[in-house]
Amino acid sequence: MSVIRTWKIFRYLGIAMINFCTIASGSSGNCTYIGLGKKHFLVDAGISGKRIEHALQSIKLHARDISGIFITHEHYDHTTGAGVLARRFGIPIYATPETWRYFLRTGSIGKKINDDIIRYINPNETLFFEQAAITAFEISHDACQPVGYTFEVNEEKAVILTDLGEVTDSIKKHLKGAGILMLESNHDPNMLKNGCYPEKLKARVASKLGHLSNAQAGTLLVEVAGSKLEYIVLAHLSEENNTPLLAFETVKRILDINGVYIKQLSVAGRHKPGRLLQYGD
Repeated sequence: MSVIRTWKIFRYLGIAMINFCTIASGSSGNCTYIGLGKKHFLVDAGISGKRIEHALQSIKLHARDISGIFITHEHYDHTTGAGVLARRFGIPIYATPETWRYFLRTGSIGKKINDDIIRYINPNETLFFEQAAITAFEISHDACQPVGYTFEVNEEKAVILTDLGEVTDSIKKHLKGAGILMLESNHDPNMLKNGCYPEKLKARVASKLGHLSNAQAGTLLVEVAGSKLEYIVLAHLSEENNTPLLAFETVKRILDINGVYIKQLSVAGRHKPGRLLQYGD
């Protein structure tokens, strides 16, 4: 059966091309589910395997349904449960070459890693899974080789982008045309400045290798928002230097001032899974 005919059937039956659900988000752990047609993936697995299994069950999935775990970078809040899930269910882990070198050198996701779960994805490389295409793109963060990801099926697109300190033209190109966009809105500059972090850590957070502020996230969204954009999910909020309400209000104000209106703006939960978003049905 052709790809085009398959997606015509999906549309007729009301089956969403992209299903999206945040499982956890923040410095205490990050994990997101994304379904592309009949294929299912996780982006990061920074909480326990049990929590991820329970979250998947809540949207009527099992960990055995997952075709791959795509890692953005090696920090523990993105990788804690990756090795456990991979070994328990035989799920491949996709990461950049430098990220995998770190894993194998440090044993941070387990000292015994079977070759069959090691999968590489280079920055600016696209991998295909039947009708689905997943592309990694370079970002700026204090990690070995960090990336964001685009997910595409039949010209519909979702993007996951967290943990970056600056925005480039190349990044903007990857964000354009998305129907679902999960974007870091990490901190409020005043809360960071007046907060309890040591000065060195404050400088790191605000640097080009750190994290985007609420205002930076809002400004970026204005620049890349297009006619297809329906859902914006603000993610990776700092527990000490931000609040969900402040992130939401700051970004919404910037969007409103610039005449950008979408179906839904939301904030990813730190400990609880979000609502399942469906796009492209």
